[in-house]
Amino acid sequence: MPGRPAAIPYDAIVLAGGRSSRMPGVDKVGIVVDGRPLLAHACEAVGGARRLVVVGPDGLAGTPPRATVVREEPRFAGPAAAIGAGMSALAADPADLVAVLAADVPRAVEAVPALLAAAAGGEADGVVARSSDGHRQPLLAVYRSAALRAALAAHVPLTDRGVGQVTRGMHLMEIDLPDKVLADIDSPSDLERLTEEDRDG
Repeated sequence: MPGRPAAIPYDAIVLAGGRSSRMPGVDKVGIVVDGRPLLAHACEAVGGARRLVVVGPDGLAGTPPRATVVREEPRFAGPAAAIGAGMSALAADPADLVAVLAADVPRAVEAVPALLAAAAGGEADGVVARSSDGHRQPLLAVYRSAALRAALAAHVPLTDRGVGQVTRGMHLMEIDLPDKVLADIDSPSDLERLTEEDRDG
């Protein structure tokens, strides 16, 4: 029988420090979906990572014991700054590939294997998921660490910069994935939609 394919070595950064502005008074990444916090789903999606960095407050529900937890400076400086903080935490011995995920995409586990396989088998600076309307999802992606680090350095200061702006000059492959897989939870209506989809199968 043929052996199982070799695991692809990679590190992972999960972004969990946003303001949840469309869910006031709610710790969004702690919302329970299928019996577990959203953050737990994101961390499971990158469960094969060599090292895992969660960028957000200490003590968030769903943070695995093995995770390194850091914050962007200043707090709430935006996702590009959060990725920068995550990359700094991986600086000592980075893997060639780093998966970057927002913590509010509960079905990311269905996307990560395809992103990793494409990144490991290609020569691009990274691979990003793309929705049916053609939009890149730079917070559901696998990047080459060196290329991502260079792109971040070229856009310092990172405060309030968009990830799309930082990654625009990178040579990125795109993978079309179902919108259902890419759907994030930004508002109560998003959560209601997800619950209905799960109930309907």
